[in-house]
Amino acid sequence: MRERDWTNPAPGAGDSIEGPGVTVRCLAPGRAAVISGGLDAAIAALAPGAEMIGLLGTLPGSRAYALRIARDRALLCTPEPLGAAPGWHGDYALSAADDLYVPMQIAGDADGTFLSSCMSAQGGSPSALTLFAEKPCLVARVDEQAVRVWVPRPDTAEVWTRLARLSGA
Repeated sequence: MRERDWTNPAPGAGDSIEGPGVTVRCLAPGRAAVISGGLDAAIAALAPGAEMIGLLGTLPGSRAYALRIARDRALLCTPEPLGAAPGWHGDYALSAADDLYVPMQIAGDADGTFLSSCMSAQGGSPSALTLFAEKPCLVARVDEQAVRVWVPRPDTAEVWTRLARLSGA
């Protein structure tokens, strides 16, 4: 079987998995752009004051933030459209990424058992990118009770299926 031949559909916004003590919800993609090159210059120009978030860092509520992917690349998430054209802008490049990732929120995992079964890294990295359900995903905390995972769109059906199995749903 080829790894992209899935008979189950990818989840849509609003879909959820209810398991004993844990809930996984598929969220609607938000406004996002990949910034490359001079990240500080990009953030200063596009979303001044946006915080750079690493693995399991806490999201800043409704304000703009950037999830670090690599030393020179991040996913910039903003509540409002950026109003900048894709391409090179001096020290940085901008690429539209509204549909690059599918965000999923995991809540109710009070002791961290479910999260530990999905990923081995438990924080402390400046990069939010880690293997989650065996796929490279961005992972950050919403608060003490919830984690948000940005799954690459081509991997959503597989990750959703793994999360359903792990949750016991």
